[in-house]
Amino acid sequence: MSGGSVSGFGIALGGGGGRAFAHLGVLSRLAEAGLRPSCVSGSSMGGMLGALYAARPDAPEFFPETLAYFRSSILFGRSRPARSDGLHSRSSFFGNLARKAATAGVVAAVSFRLGLKSFNPVDRAIDYFFGDGRIFENLLLPFGVNAIDLTGGKVEEFVSGPLAPALKAGVAIGLVFAPFTLDGRQYADAAPVSPLPVGLCQRLGAEKVLAVDISAPLEKGLKCGSGFDVARRLMSVQSAILTAAEAKTADYCLEIDVSDIFWGDFSRVDEAFDRGRRATEEALSGIRKALCLT
Repeated sequence: MSGGSVSGFGIALGGGGGRAFAHLGVLSRLAEAGLRPSCVSGSSMGGMLGALYAARPDAPEFFPETLAYFRSSILFGRSRPARSDGLHSRSSFFGNLARKAATAGVVAAVSFRLGLKSFNPVDRAIDYFFGDGRIFENLLLPFGVNAIDLTGGKVEEFVSGPLAPALKAGVAIGLVFAPFTLDGRQYADAAPVSPLPVGLCQRLGAEKVLAVDISAPLEKGLKCGSGFDVARRLMSVQSAILTAAEAKTADYCLEIDVSDIFWGDFSRVDEAFDRGRRATEEALSGIRKALCLT
């Protein structure tokens, strides 16, 4: 891996769960081209992987070791289809009834609990990598991660202090997992409001920003059949609009299509990694030109 960062060049990594390993492919190919960013920002899983990179940007074993951990962990290695309940493939009266029952079950669950699940497996990974009391200031590259401060009603940007709690705040996916409590405040994943933290990267000192967008393209021509479908569609449209708005503020936005990988499926990390490398290879000349790195 080539050493030395490029002055003023930062990278902003979007969220995406298991899809986010495309980010590592991007960073791997950039490193081979001698383009190491001088700072890193991330949202959700992009924040988690960005922190890992910022801790060891010049370690040649970083990429294979990180992929190996998630590939072999019993918490992440099981594959799930994008629509694992199978309800969307059912038709007729009983299919419609099953979909309505499932929707009602989800609504009932989150009405009386803070999330569908109390245990977030990514928290275990954060403890594994950063459970030593690491702080942001110990990282080799300036790094920041965002999260929604539910208590204060704002987006919080973590750039200093204890690292593990900030990362856990950033990966607490709303409704799926319970909010993460830190210093008496509740936090959730910032992806619904700031999915591509370009501004955070600029505030870390980047003069030029490469944004990496791995969000799923908005499905066209979708017909909503229930109130749950409407709510889900509203969130998808909102995310797409906000992602596009943040992408416009970057000097170059690299879009990688990993939409066929379910965000909760960590069994395809190698595939996502390879797609990130290929996308970077194809865009390398454009990236150099846009970031004035020629």
